[in-house]
Amino acid sequence: MDNSNRLRTALSSAARRIVLSGLLAAEAAVLVHAQAPTLTLDEAVRLALAGNRDLSLAAQEVEKAAQAVDVAKTAKKPRFNVSFFEPVIFTNLDLRLGPLGTLDLPHNFAFAIGSATQPISQLYDIGLGIKAAGLSKDLASERLRAARLTVVDEIKRAYYGILRADSGLKASREAVGLLKEAERLMDALVTERAALKADLLDVHARRAKQEHDLLVLEDMMATGRERLNVALGRDPETPFALEPLPLALPAEADLTMARAAILDRRPDVRQGRITIDLAKTDWQLKKAEQLPHVGALFSYVGNINMPLLPGNIAAAVIQASWEPFDWDRKGYERATKQVAVQQAETMARQLEATVAVDLNARARALREARSLIAVTELAAQAAQERLRVMLDRRNEEALLAKDLLQAQVAVAEADHNYQAALLAYWEARADFEKALAVEP
Repeated sequence: MDNSNRLRTALSSAARRIVLSGLLAAEAAVLVHAQAPTLTLDEAVRLALAGNRDLSLAAQEVEKAAQAVDVAKTAKKPRFNVSFFEPVIFTNLDLRLGPLGTLDLPHNFAFAIGSATQPISQLYDIGLGIKAAGLSKDLASERLRAARLTVVDEIKRAYYGILRADSGLKASREAVGLLKEAERLMDALVTERAALKADLLDVHARRAKQEHDLLVLEDMMATGRERLNVALGRDPETPFALEPLPLALPAEADLTMARAAILDRRPDVRQGRITIDLAKTDWQLKKAEQLPHVGALFSYVGNINMPLLPGNIAAAVIQASWEPFDWDRKGYERATKQVAVQQAETMARQLEATVAVDLNARARALREARSLIAVTELAAQAAQERLRVMLDRRNEEALLAKDLLQAQVAVAEADHNYQAALLAYWEARADFEKALAVEP
């Protein structure tokens, strides 16, 4: 058998081995996919939110803020105070009455005092305090929402990382198979002295690099699966299949119409608006200090075993306090609070503008990344097809080693660009969805 026939036989056997190994790998992948339950993205997010300790702490802060509102509301109601004291006298006490002599006082006597205070003019201040407590509760609620969205973003990025690795594995395995077949062809060319040993070594290195990249993708997907399971509170080895997701997002289509709604549900924007209300409430509280404070007081005093004093004393009193001269201290303080209101309004407007620009930029980045996937995928398919055609036509015409090397380089570079495009897309998608602030 001549060298040409040996080359043809070797290449045919190599091709059969590649096809057989590919079929076996595909069959194993289908079997694993069929056995493992599908973990949808929504289910992963739900499991992560249910068992997150940081979210539990944030929810407790909201509960504390709600209790602070209830505490502030009690200031509107009358305040009762009851006291009782009984002194113990160790010396003789007498009351000298002049010509009438003296009157001995008892050693044991007691007083009972009760009072009820009802604010009147302070009800306005108390109402502002209740409003401020409610706004603080709203801030705590927005922090809880922000924490929830952070957890959702982390889970999505982990899920998307696994999807990215899974999407890239197919193309990378196909590239490795083609490079192995080209390597065998180059080995045959070297045997026939139609190529240099250096060319074969170059092919070995490129095939090894492609296999290394494939190994990195497989390890990345395995590590991503383990980390996602741990984040969901499951055993790291729990098997699951991925939910296929469309590349296009419905939110991109109506982004212009939904921009106002997106701003309204962003936790950072909502916190900025609440901060404005808090600053205004603080300014109103400071402004109310220039008014007199008026309140009603009812007091009762009763004595036990104390002569010369009435047994029961009851009185109703109207209390009023006012600081008429303060050297304009309150005016300066009000001016400071008013500046704080202006600062909060400016920061909120700046934040809304920044968020709007960032949202548009992330939408454009997502559109560009999705477009790049299509471009790099077509380039990878074209490079692989050129190499296939070159391998199929090796028996019809002379095959130059440099053409084979160039085709291999093109396949490796195209696969690298495709993997980079996948990574850019899933990162851009996670950034865009985080900007949407959609809470599950």
